[in-house]
Amino acid sequence: MIKLVKEVDNTVAYWEVWKDGKKLTVHSGFVGETGEAEEVKLKMFERAEKIMEELAEEKLAEGYDYLDEDELIELVLQYPYEEQHMEKALEKRQQVEDLMNNCLGWTGNGACDGGDIGSGTTNIFNYVIDVEKALKTILEELTEENLLANVKIAFLDEDEEYIGLYPKGTEFDI
Repeated sequence: MIKLVKEVDNTVAYWEVWKDGKKLTVHSGFVGETGEAEEVKLKMFERAEKIMEELAEEKLAEGYDYLDEDELIELVLQYPYEEQHMEKALEKRQQVEDLMNNCLGWTGNGACDGGDIGSGTTNIFNYVIDVEKALKTILEELTEENLLANVKIAFLDEDEEYIGLYPKGTEFDI
């Protein structure tokens, strides 16, 4: 996958391309919005990586730049569970990880990087471009999937401290 971004009128535009079987998917828009996707069919003997690089070069010429993953912000979802329900907690963690990859990916705002479980909490780690827009997207998705109950959401600030976002004023500890 190649992901490019650029600042446009105080917002961030994204453009990304990835191989999907015998075609490429090109997805673009503004962070926090679903944007548009189109398919590019590969011709016989065309190398996906070469075509992806050529498409990216066009966007680089338009002022886009490669996404610097070191600038992404860690955003964590945390659910409590009771020890005797660890299997259900693992299933829920996988469900939420898949949901986060889908909703953050399709809004150009990041992705899920897995999770952990233990000591009565399940943590799902995500890396995002815009925390406010990610929170809005995540809350909408969790509400729609009936997964909002008991969740705590926080981000890791520049001082390496977790700042609670949801519910407001929540203490957060990993």
